[in-house]
Amino acid sequence: MKYLLAILLMAASLAGCSTAGTLRVEPVNKALPVVTPKFERGVYRVDRDRNLYFVLKSSSVDKVTKKPVEQIVVMRVFWEPLGGTTSLNPASLNATYRYIVMTPDAVGMYEGAGFVRMHQYYGAQTMKAWVVQGDLRLTESTAGFNDTLGRSGFAGSFSATLSDMETMDQARAAQRDFFSRSLEISARPATQPATAPATEPATAPATAP
Repeated sequence: MKYLLAILLMAASLAGCSTAGTLRVEPVNKALPVVTPKFERGVYRVDRDRNLYFVLKSSSVDKVTKKPVEQIVVMRVFWEPLGGTTSLNPASLNATYRYIVMTPDAVGMYEGAGFVRMHQYYGAQTMKAWVVQGDLRLTESTAGFNDTLGRSGFAGSFSATLSDMETMDQARAAQRDFFSRSLEISARPATQPATAPATEPATAPATAP
């Protein structure tokens, strides 16, 4: 599945929903392709400690295999960059995230950390944010998953609608679906080669002892 992560998703919009986002995943190895997944749905919540939790989702059909592809980003921002109060240096870390790719045949999870800035006040109905700088690497996958990214940079902008319940539900569902699909795929019998290798008969000694 060499094309698995080289998918450029078509932009889509959900009925009645204006939230969207495009993130850029750029491999450190310049020989590998850059991936720019587009997310048509984003939600977020704020907890009592002013941590922000975002979930971005995208569903499409791969143009080659005609099979469904799901991409999900789950992100936690644990402090807000404020001029004169906190660091505004993009080399700082204020967020962790997971980037999950799932197909019927293979699943993979990338994890990393980076620097995220917000463009609205906490609790705004629509939060616009920007991943200024980040880092990703594959941490878990099934045997059929081909990592075409390796270690990568992570950046881009997105918007998300305030919804405590949906954010928690989507984050739990992403984790549940990833592990359930991992178990299901791992339990499938190994695919046999199209042509079995010929077995050579044992050669009898030229002269019996």
